[in-house]
Amino acid sequence: MMRQLLYSELIKFKLELLTLVQCFKTIKLFTINIQTYLSINLLVFIGIGINIFILSTLPEIVYTQGIYDIIYYVGTVIYILFVAFTNYASLKYYKKERFNWLNIIITVLLLLILLGGKHFDLSYGKAIFESNNIILWGVDVPDLFYPCLLCSILLFSVVPRKFWLRDNTVELKGIIFDNKVIDVLWGERNDLTTSQIKAISSFYSRQDKRSLLTNLYKSILIDSLWLNGRSTVRQWNLFNVYLAFIIYNMILNYNIENYVLRYALYFYLIYTIIVMICRRLKDSNSSIFWIVVLFVPIINIYVLYLLYNKTSALYDKESNSIFYYAL
Repeated sequence: MMRQLLYSELIKFKLELLTLVQCFKTIKLFTINIQTYLSINLLVFIGIGINIFILSTLPEIVYTQGIYDIIYYVGTVIYILFVAFTNYASLKYYKKERFNWLNIIITVLLLLILLGGKHFDLSYGKAIFESNNIILWGVDVPDLFYPCLLCSILLFSVVPRKFWLRDNTVELKGIIFDNKVIDVLWGERNDLTTSQIKAISSFYSRQDKRSLLTNLYKSILIDSLWLNGRSTVRQWNLFNVYLAFIIYNMILNYNIENYVLRYALYFYLIYTIIVMICRRLKDSNSSIFWIVVLFVPIINIYVLYLLYNKTSALYDKESNSIFYYAL
């Protein structure tokens, strides 16, 4: 049974990779609205920062200042280009591609600003939970770069919706590919068919009417122990809060002297993290083998999107198709 499950998940993983490659080949078909624009850019910014930090602290490598600079600048340039792409996708959504010249100018200016600069220090601080502010490494970043980057994102997130969206326009909420919604963020969709609404109602009618504490108990302490099943974005976020509480209070603040209890807690945390990642991937109709890609730099940002942003997949019997909705 397990062997058959892993084989089917591997086949699904291969198909998803092929689909992702095909999407990149026709990337001009992507359009995104403002809610998705902000969420995706924030997620990628955090993902790039995590990758920069991890790649600059690998113990097997002897780092020089030149290596630090390369890691930081390559990651930051990738993010600038990604923001430029989402700007273009947002312009396409609102049918304002003629303003892409402004996007190109802003992107070039951000790259030019990044090349100059004053010293910027990245310190340990709370990253390793120490009170001493010991400098880990530093790169040259101009003081104006991050304010300019933030202003450019705010420009392309406020202007299109404020001045270009008409009152009678039906705004699809999510990522649109070839005029089809492939993901939805921040609330309900307004493009659902009658059969899709029935599928959502059927899902909610099967849920027990539980109190908040009971729901938290089930989502965190029970579901995290069983691989069979699915966990929504909301349940995944609740588990993250619970995980942070456990790590901070039981591992960092308290010294567990009994090594059996200490390693039992480590095993429990690792096991529940793997289980919840698999449940979240299954909820988003993704293969559990994406967990392996978490260890691949830059590409692992897509896995973070599947975990933190990709909404739940629901099956519509009447149209025999899968659609996405924030459960």
